Amino acid sequence: MDSNSHREQRFATFIIHGEKTIEFAIRAEDVLEATSIGSALQPLPAGVDHLEGYMHLREDAIPVINMKQRLGLPQTSYAADAKVAVVAFHRLRLGLLFDDIKDVLVVDSEAIDPVHSVLQSSDRIISDLIKLDHGRRTVELLDLNRLIGAADDREQLEDVDRQWKSTRDAVQQTYSRFVVFSTGTQDYGVPVEKVQEITFLSEIDDTFRNDSIEGAVQLRGRAIPVVNADRLLQVSGSPMTTNDDTRVMILNADSFQYGMIVDNVREILSIPDTAILPLPRHGNGTASGIYQRNEGSDVMLIRVEALIDNKQQELRSVARLKANHETVSIEEKHTRARHLITANCYLVFSIGRNFAIELNDVQEIIEPQALMNLPAAAGFDRQVLNLRGRIVPVINLAHFYGVVEDETAQDKKLIIARNQERTIALAVDRIVTIYKQEQYQHTPSLNPQLSSKKDTLDRLIEFVGDTGIKEHVLVINVQAMMDNHLDMHPPLTFEDKAIEIKEKDHGNHAEEHQS
Repeated sequence: MDSNSHREQRFATFIIHGEKTIEFAIRAEDVLEATSIGSALQPLPAGVDHLEGYMHLREDAIPVINMKQRLGLPQTSYAADAKVAVVAFHRLRLGLLFDDIKDVLVVDSEAIDPVHSVLQSSDRIISDLIKLDHGRRTVELLDLNRLIGAADDREQLEDVDRQWKSTRDAVQQTYSRFVVFSTGTQDYGVPVEKVQEITFLSEIDDTFRNDSIEGAVQLRGRAIPVVNADRLLQVSGSPMTTNDDTRVMILNADSFQYGMIVDNVREILSIPDTAILPLPRHGNGTASGIYQRNEGSDVMLIRVEALIDNKQQELRSVARLKANHETVSIEEKHTRARHLITANCYLVFSIGRNFAIELNDVQEIIEPQALMNLPAAAGFDRQVLNLRGRIVPVINLAHFYGVVEDETAQDKKLIIARNQERTIALAVDRIVTIYKQEQYQHTPSLNPQLSSKKDTLDRLIEFVGDTGIKEHVLVINVQAMMDNHLDMHPPLTFEDKAIEIKEKDHGNHAEEHQS
C-alpha cells in the first residue's frame, strides 16, 4: 500500500437533534449496519439506565443504547423514524439509537484533532473532533470503549445479554449475506458489504490491460479498473468471453473501487454462519469457507481483499484516473460522502415488464421450491413458504399488478423482502441486475391497470439495461404493500407466545375445575 492510504479513514456519521443538532462519527469498520428502529423496543426491567431495550433484528435480539441519555442530554426521547447503528463491540452486537443517519465519510487524518482530557469529564466519550469544510462543520468521534463505560459496566451488559438469551427456547442463529456469482462451472460468494453495485459490461478501455486486469470501464464519470474473475480465480487461462449474462461487480477495496467481470450473478443468499464449512488451515487465505446448498452444489466464499493483494497498487493507480481529466479539489476529496452499502441501490427484476425494489428491503433471493397452496384460496397471495421455520406469504407480483405472467420463464425466483419485523416472498419471472441510481422521480399518473396499487409505486428510476436503452422503472414500496394490501402483523415475540400459552393453560385448568 502507498503511504497516502494510511492518511484517510472512513467514518459513518449520525445525527442527534435537540437544542442544537450534533453530528457524531463511528469508525466505519465498527458499524455492521444502520437501520430504522422499526417496531417498539422491548424493555428490560432492572436494566442499566441507558439501555433503551432490545430490538428484534432478523433472528436476533440486539440491546439498544439510548445515546441521548448516555451522553447526558436533557431530551432523551426519539421519534418513530429514529435510526439504530448496529456496532460490533467485543463479543456483543449493540444498537446505538440516533435521530438520523448522515453520511459515510472518507476523511484525511489531518482533519482529525484529539479532544484534550482537561475539557471532558471522566467519561471522555468523545475522543476526537473531525473538522470539515474549513472548520464550518465539526463531527464528534465516539470512543466505543468508553461509550459502554468501565470494565464492570461492560461485564454487566454482557451478563444482561447472556441472561436475555438464556430465556430463549433455542439458540438464535446468526446469518451473513453473500452475493453469489458464477465463473466457469463454479459458484462463488462475496460478502454483500463488499459489493457497491452490479452493472452490465460496457466497453473496456484496454490501455491498462495486464494479466488479470482487463482495463477500465467508465461509470458515472469515473474510471473503474476491472479484473477478469476467470483469471483472478485461476479457473482458466483462456481469453475472456462475454454474453448477455455477463456482469461487472463493483467492489469496495481499502481506499478505491474496482470491478470484477463475472459470467453470471446468480442470487443473494442469507447463509447461517454455522453452515459455513471451514477450510484446512493450510489454505492461502483467499477463501473463508464453503457453503453447501440443500440441492448439493457448493459455494466457495471468498475474501476479495486477499485475491487482489498483489494487484492493489496497479488497481489503485487506474482508479485515480478521472474521466475527461476531471479534477477534484482536496477539500471535496476529503469530505465527499458515500452512502452506506445499499443506499440508492435497487434490485431490478421482470414480471412481464421491469420493476425494481430497494436493495435495503431485500433479505435474500431463493429458488421457488416447496411452496404450499392455502386451502380454497385464490388470488395473488394463495401460497406460503416455510423459510427456516417462519411461514412467509408468497405474493405473485404479476397477479398483484395485473400484468401477464410469463408461464414459460425458466429463471423464476422468490425475492425475500423484509420491513420491520414482517417478511414476504415476491414471486418474479427473473432477476435482471442490481443497479445503482442516485436520483429518482415521483410517479406520475398511472394507467388504470396499476392505478389501484399506486400507493405501492410511489417512485420511479431511470434504468439503462444491456441494450443501452434508457427506460423508466417503477419501484415497489414494500411497506405500503404490507400496510395497505396484505393482512399482516408482526410475529409474536417469545414473551407473547409465553403469555398465550399461559392463558391457554389457565383456561384449560378453569374448564377442568368446572367439570
